[in-house]
Amino acid sequence: MSIPSLITAAPTEDLFEGRRTDLDAINTFAGIANRVVCISGVAGIGKTALLKQFFNAAIRRLNIMGQPHYQYALWLENDFKVLMNKWQLSSVHDVLDKLIRMNGDKLLCMDNAPQDPAQLAYLTEHKWTVIVTSQERIKETIPYELQEVSIDDAIRIFALYNGVDPDSLNIYETEMISDITCRLLQHTRSLEITGKYAGHKGWSLQEINQALKENGLNIPRLADISRQLTDVKVKAMYEKLAVIFPVGAEMAF
Repeated sequence: MSIPSLITAAPTEDLFEGRRTDLDAINTFAGIANRVVCISGVAGIGKTALLKQFFNAAIRRLNIMGQPHYQYALWLENDFKVLMNKWQLSSVHDVLDKLIRMNGDKLLCMDNAPQDPAQLAYLTEHKWTVIVTSQERIKETIPYELQEVSIDDAIRIFALYNGVDPDSLNIYETEMISDITCRLLQHTRSLEITGKYAGHKGWSLQEINQALKENGLNIPRLADISRQLTDVKVKAMYEKLAVIFPVGAEMAF
């Protein structure tokens, strides 16, 4: 299949489940000319995974003539330094000048973008579609704040990380995982930490739930998840997960 000319390598695709509404929204916003789209949200909520999914789907997308939708595609993390080194250029201005000289429609996805949008906005004036992630909203961009996953998606995500086929769950298992995901605030990285480690240890769902409860992760079944999902809450949750699941210390800090 034809793909655009990749200026940098495409990011590795992670396990991805759910977020279909979010992905559809980003695809819609990507069609708005001359504006940078900023995906924001608390740490570990799934911003990078969503951006990777969008990027890899976009470079495979063909137009009605069977040609790549974009002529060039670029994946960056944090800033333009990779391109400065790759092209042996001394300034970001020189990088931008080279990028705007490329022909056709082009795609830039930048993970953890800087807060100053001026350079990115400049590219959108020259047929670049620009989608970025940031923990904080970036001024003068189209904001899209990523929320916790739905309970149904959270159940499927946890099951997959736990090594269980989500389509084979019985009612008892679904209910138990639902309790676990609510304790974890339906937060993507927390589901990953808990599911991976508990699956590796062969813990039962009851053992996972009990360990979470004993260590202070005891979110009521019908809690208002959205209001509780703050940076402070996520940090505290990571710290508790690091105590329960050693892999959490490596992934969260």
